[in-house]
Amino acid sequence: MFVVLIGPAAASKTTLARRLAKNDILINLDAATPSHADVDIRKWVRAEDIQKKYGLGINGALLKSMEIIAEMEEWIPEDAERIKFVDTPGQLEVFLYHDMGRRVVEKLAARDAVSSLFLVDATEMMEVENYLAMLAQNAMINLKLGVPSVTVINKVDAVDRERITRYFDMENLLKMLKGGDALVSLASGLVDYVEYTSIYQRPIMVSAKTGEGMDDLYSAIYEVHCSCGDLS
Repeated sequence: MFVVLIGPAAASKTTLARRLAKNDILINLDAATPSHADVDIRKWVRAEDIQKKYGLGINGALLKSMEIIAEMEEWIPEDAERIKFVDTPGQLEVFLYHDMGRRVVEKLAARDAVSSLFLVDATEMMEVENYLAMLAQNAMINLKLGVPSVTVINKVDAVDRERITRYFDMENLLKMLKGGDALVSLASGLVDYVEYTSIYQRPIMVSAKTGEGMDDLYSAIYEVHCSCGDLS
């Protein structure tokens, strides 16, 4: 089973990936960041080398790196016994606006079952507009990749959990959006995206730093591949 971790920069994907893969396999697909992963893409592709070769800035080099990675197979382990956790770059445009992320997932799916974890930074969820914007990104990536996905709220050790759980009640969420300013009115148009995430079927709240919620997350990862599992 491959589990691809996706999310914005600073969502602590790498910290969570390391914790999850303690007894399994960790794959680093960030060509710009040195890693002690079991499989490090920088063995084959380094963003700084791509910058020099193609005369690109760092963002362009990262995108070019993912384009190259999507055509490679050397980094894909054949271990069928353990879970392979894939840590991806924090550039969401790789998955939102380009097809490199989809091509990577297709390569993995040709070898084993694939699911994804979309990490949401709890510290960025204190405002309802931010929460809905992140879920909209989550939903669009889920639709593009076409694999089972679990929405994971990370860094819950750093926030007031009650302020987050109030979003999980759809009726309450809609009340919060009524009578707001133009920005809130715009955000209300994002509510429909929620159904394309797993957050209302089963909210997963974790802390990659402390280890809180790891058992629940492992259960969700296995359930999403079970024909009888519905994340409920």
